[in-house]
Amino acid sequence: MRHPTPPNPHLQKRVYLEQMQEAARRVLRYTAGMKLADFAADLRTQDAVRHNLHRLGTMAAAMHPSLREELPELDWRSILDLPDLVSHLHFGIQDEILWDLIRRTLPYWLVVLEEALEQSV
Repeated sequence: MRHPTPPNPHLQKRVYLEQMQEAARRVLRYTAGMKLADFAADLRTQDAVRHNLHRLGTMAAAMHPSLREELPELDWRSILDLPDLVSHLHFGIQDEILWDLIRRTLPYWLVVLEEALEQSV
């Protein structure tokens, strides 16, 4: 019986980072040109943003901790908490919290992810 080849951790890392990058890009694309009031009034965009933030956190959680340690620039605890955050925020307060994350934090995370992917080519 042939044993399966163990997965290449660097390839796995790249796949996870690409998925995280795509989720972050989608959030920023969906909210481009919006103001907080626009975001608060647009339930469809809120749902899409929540879905992609959840996806971003889920991909991070799937990575082996040793792979996450290779990117100390990212606030992994906050990223890993995203699925819980978007699931448990109450309507009203969520708009401001999500908006702050989208405008202040997510662009930085995206830059770090893009740089990591460029270096892993």
